[in-house]
Amino acid sequence: ATQARLRGGRHTKARDRAAISHHYDLSNDFYRLLLDETMAYSCGYWTAEAGENNDPADAQRAKLELICRKLGLTPGARLLDIGCGWGSLTLYAAEQHKAQVTAVTLAREQAAYVREQVRERGLEEQVEVVCQDYRDITGSAYDAVATVEMGEHVGDAEYPAFAASLHRMVRPGGRVMVQQMSRGATAPGGGAFIEAYIAPDMHMRPLGDTVALLEAAGLEVRSTESMREHYVRTVAAWYETLERRWDDFVALVGEETARVWRLYLVGGALAFEEGRMGVDQILSVRPSGAGASGLDLSEAADWYRNLEER
Repeated sequence: ATQARLRGGRHTKARDRAAISHHYDLSNDFYRLLLDETMAYSCGYWTAEAGENNDPADAQRAKLELICRKLGLTPGARLLDIGCGWGSLTLYAAEQHKAQVTAVTLAREQAAYVREQVRERGLEEQVEVVCQDYRDITGSAYDAVATVEMGEHVGDAEYPAFAASLHRMVRPGGRVMVQQMSRGATAPGGGAFIEAYIAPDMHMRPLGDTVALLEAAGLEVRSTESMREHYVRTVAAWYETLERRWDDFVALVGEETARVWRLYLVGGALAFEEGRMGVDQILSVRPSGAGASGLDLSEAADWYRNLEER
């Protein structure tokens, strides 16, 4: 009964909406139960300094700070958050870095949740929440664009156009952050089970292929950072919550859905642990007419001096 049964051609707007709804509109109550207080449904960043004392919320906040620093957000900077989820990056960037954020999601439940959080936190002047397909975004000249584990839903044939839209939406010299899962060339997609029951129509490719697609769109890739091992710990934390609160999950969504998610989380953690799946942060810049990188090299120089002192 929980299997996704989508109609129409792959990655039409109607089918994409149905695919996203199958996964993300399960209910906000379900994800509140599964996730930590940040409501971040993506790979956390388990810092070495915190060691074993890191909890999932700390790891998520460390990831959000890492993204904001890589994007170089300053007060008033315009950030486009494509596939904003439950608003973890949007809210963090607005509150901690005073950015002006446009948050885009195709999931109605997510949009409703983020709007509620924006009202509760008094961020109405800083955050706009839009429920629409990324192909319908009309804005441009953003200072920064982020898409966190949304690119897997775009589709293989559609990814060149998606990469071109990232280039179009950011201003010359602006930065683009793509956090995205990957798989080997012989195992694309999300896998038969995930595509049937969890996230239909997913497509993952090797990291190098995604980098090539971003470069072909005119973006200059400046860095990549693998976070594969971090996802093992992130998914393990979600699984521990599922088992600890098993009766609550069954009461909320039924035993079949709870069992589907149990298998999904265990299988996902194993795939990351064994290296069959990866996840990476890819930082790019849209070159300016003068060829400027858009990166503050003085910050890099300070970092290098501090490294030499240590």
